[in-house]
Amino acid sequence: MQKETISISEAAHLLGCNKQAIRERIRKKIWTFGEVIPKEKTGNEIDSFVIYRRKLYKHLGIEEVQSDETQTT
Repeated sequence: MQKETISISEAAHLLGCNKQAIRERIRKKIWTFGEVIPKEKTGNEIDSFVIYRRKLYKHLGIEEVQSDETQTT
């Protein structure tokens, strides 16, 4: 079973751009397959980003393949 979110690194590989470009576009709401979580909410020193696998795949036109375990007959 695949995770619902993916890392910035994996998204950068799929999109063919660098990680900072993804962060900037999500922050500016140019891309809607992810969201920024402000550092004030997380208590971290930097903002966090969440990228949703299904939304990214839809953005890229990739159909998600179900594994044998999740397919219904």
